[in-house]
Amino acid sequence: MREQLSIFAITLFLAFTSIAALAQDNTEPQTLFKNGGPISTENLGVFIAPSFGFTQMDGAGAVLFNLRTGLSIKDQVSFGGYFNTSLNDIMPQSETLPNIYMDYWSAGGFVEYTVNASKLIHLTFPLYLGYGEVQMDNEMGDAGLGEANFFQVEPSALLEINLHRLVNLNVGAGYRMVGNMSYRNFNQSDLSGLTGYLGLKVKIN
Repeated sequence: MREQLSIFAITLFLAFTSIAALAQDNTEPQTLFKNGGPISTENLGVFIAPSFGFTQMDGAGAVLFNLRTGLSIKDQVSFGGYFNTSLNDIMPQSETLPNIYMDYWSAGGFVEYTVNASKLIHLTFPLYLGYGEVQMDNEMGDAGLGEANFFQVEPSALLEINLHRLVNLNVGAGYRMVGNMSYRNFNQSDLSGLTGYLGLKVKIN
């Protein structure tokens, strides 16, 4: 995991330091790496966007993997579905039993509005609405402590860089708001919180 984070950090650093050296025609979309054509703003586009999230749940650090895919209209309005899951063993600070950890996942839909997608650096605002679950587990997969389900909403803001006409790098944050729930020794206020994101958006056409 540390190696993956290092690769992302180096990529982000190189992207920002390359901006000052770029001089591109303003009549077409600006990208870090020149390519054979402008971004189409006429047709419906399809994209896939993997990212890593970094957050806390009940005082414990959590690394998340988020995958969303959808359709975009003129590179401005997008909508689709997402799946988000924890990658590490989350150790809630309120848990009293030893040798167990928490798993988290959520899935649902999103809508997104992008400002000035043709600019080299621009902003985009995904809004996630979905269903989530947390469950205490152990290495044997038989902790037997049940699970809790909830509705969640997460407005986000991302800074995007056009690496290529089909590939964007993005970094930003969202705030996870969890609906009413209670599980073990924590509730919705312990699961709600800020998440930092680092990822890519790959346009298929």
